[in-house]
Amino acid sequence: MGEKISKNGDKGQQHASPSGEGKGRGRRVSKEKGGIGRERILKTALKLSKTMALQDLSIIIVARAMDVTPALIHYYIGGREWLTSGVMNLFYKNLLRKWPNRTGDWHEDVWNSTKTYFDYLLAYPGIAAYLVSNHRFRIFQLTDFGDRDHGVEMLDRLAGHVRAAGLSPERTGLHTQLIQEFVISTAHIAGHHLLPADNRQFHEEKLASLDPRLTENIVYGKVAPLQFKAASLFREGISLFLLGIQRDRLNEGVSDEVWQVPTRATRRK
Repeated sequence: MGEKISKNGDKGQQHASPSGEGKGRGRRVSKEKGGIGRERILKTALKLSKTMALQDLSIIIVARAMDVTPALIHYYIGGREWLTSGVMNLFYKNLLRKWPNRTGDWHEDVWNSTKTYFDYLLAYPGIAAYLVSNHRFRIFQLTDFGDRDHGVEMLDRLAGHVRAAGLSPERTGLHTQLIQEFVISTAHIAGHHLLPADNRQFHEEKLASLDPRLTENIVYGKVAPLQFKAASLFREGISLFLLGIQRDRLNEGVSDEVWQVPTRATRRK
């Protein structure tokens, strides 16, 4: 189909029709009869991602949850990709509202922001499930009608905290990427109860049955994994990343201080 030309001569977007046909971007109109509109649809879909993986969330499922026809969802949202991206963008928008203020201390800022990100992913296991298995819309979103890409805003803030450590562009980018992957994967594991501590009895029985002569290394450290819960796993993991950044600061001559993991009250619990 060709692009439609509006009365003022501008090229208009192709909308999904009320019949559900087309894969376009939907309508900007905020409300229809019964209060249905783009904002409400995306809020409903985001809420559903608390209990359902985003990649499994279809227009039909959202329509059933709202007791409307799938055609109406198409009318306001467009196709499946626009639904997925819209939910991700709303997730990041809400996350940024919770984003902690800068303290001016790079390790405190990295800690506080990643803890906020981690906790918010725990509240939406379906988002974490999507992020660990999909590349599209992990950060960059489809935007229209002047919408801001909140995924980009989130990543820029996180990268800014890492950059404040004063490392080279290469090390800054590497640490930002690794930290992001750690937060996503750890939140997914914790949110879906995949930690050894979540199945403690089973693991204790299996570990007790091991022959220490054949598996001496597993037996040596067997207790520690059973003690990890979501908060402690995040704490230990992000501490290692912070120490890694400090190591690079020493290697690159940014700092000569001997530094330890922060313990000040400004750290988010």
